[in-house]
Amino acid sequence: MKPLSISLGDPAGIGPEITARALAKHPPQGGALLFGDPASVPPRLRKALAGYRWSPVSSGGWKPGKPTAASGEVAFQSVTRAALAVQSGEARALVTAPLSKEALHLAGHDWPGHTELLADLAGLKADEVGMLLAGRGLRVFLVTRHCALKKAIARLSPEALDQALEVCVAGLKRSLRIPKPRLALAALNPHAGEAGAFGREEIELLAPWVRRRSRARGYTLAGPLAADTLFVQAARGAYDAVLCLYHDQGLIPLKLLAFDCGVNITLGLPYLRTSPDHGTAWDLVGTGKADPASMIEALRIADERSA
Repeated sequence: MKPLSISLGDPAGIGPEITARALAKHPPQGGALLFGDPASVPPRLRKALAGYRWSPVSSGGWKPGKPTAASGEVAFQSVTRAALAVQSGEARALVTAPLSKEALHLAGHDWPGHTELLADLAGLKADEVGMLLAGRGLRVFLVTRHCALKKAIARLSPEALDQALEVCVAGLKRSLRIPKPRLALAALNPHAGEAGAFGREEIELLAPWVRRRSRARGYTLAGPLAADTLFVQAARGAYDAVLCLYHDQGLIPLKLLAFDCGVNITLGLPYLRTSPDHGTAWDLVGTGKADPASMIEALRIADERSA
């Protein structure tokens, strides 16, 4: 079996530590290819990586616990090379440890994050991929991602919803092997607009869109459903994923339920990519207190779903 391709993320963050601890807990079938600076792994954890193949990425000047151009360059080179290893067929799936957007930008790489960078490397447009966040029985897919709430609402349209639905359905089938996904659309306004009393987006945009799209085969689609109860139903197994209209609508319930083990799965790529749903945690670097649970889960999903 081919190995997993693993980017250790920003060398100045907790990525190297949680990667080593995750591999010690869940050694993947077929082994792993490691992309990063070997010096970034805490000495006490280096034995956990014995036997894995390294593709070293070195750059002097980075300091633990601080975003710099040097650390951003290592992170950029690591994830780029790790992704290309999967695209070339050398590895079967990609797992990425956290990087810092600030450090990435300091190094001159103007990407909003992993998702858009990986899309570009695969020859895809940003809206052809999407973020599925998963943890403790709940999966949420973001219709809009990292933008101001005002802009997110302005971007909602039948076309944007169509694109999100297409990426989500195809990704659930391909990456998670769910043959007929059960989806629900979260409403925008309180109580799903309360028949227009709290906003008309549900009446004029969301409900008509759901009626049109729910007739298709290959998935089921319900909604728009009031968000204050929808996530309880979804977490209890009523739906395979919830389409969320803006970032915090999906991330707040996901992190409330699975703050310690949430996983980001990029849908739309020609391969499976997973990542822990947290950042570089500068304040935890060198303390030994970084929790590897999300990285362990990201590793497990990539290993099992790409086997």
